Amino acid sequence: MEYLMRYINRTSRLSELYRGERMQAFDLSGIHHTYIINICSNPGISQENLARLIFVNKSTVARQLAVLEKKGYVDRRQCQGDARKLLVYPTEKAKSVYPAIVDILKDWNSIILDGLSEAEQKEMGRMLRHAMEKARKAALGS
Repeated sequence: MEYLMRYINRTSRLSELYRGERMQAFDLSGIHHTYIINICSNPGISQENLARLIFVNKSTVARQLAVLEKKGYVDRRQCQGDARKLLVYPTEKAKSVYPAIVDILKDWNSIILDGLSEAEQKEMGRMLRHAMEKARKAALGS
């Protein structure tokens, strides 16, 4: 059997290239979509919870949020109940690009799933979710 991760990793890298090219118009890179999507969907999320949600370490989240804050896409504010905690909010600029980012993601899904029946697409989604859950449990132990 061929290495499944080889195809998943290559598809992921190609996806980032695709998104990056299309998101240049917003002065964003291909990795910023996940931040914009999750912050717009969870305004006031803590940096720590965002890191857990997108499976990256806290320092990576802090660096990427600093970039997004500088570009005017997010605001970080101290939590009123815990001064050590930073909460992240989308700006109007983030909210305005959100629909375009969703469209970019939908376009990519259409491209990579082209030629598969609806049943095959659903089965592929089910299998990838299963693989992700197994990976999450192995990497995070929960």
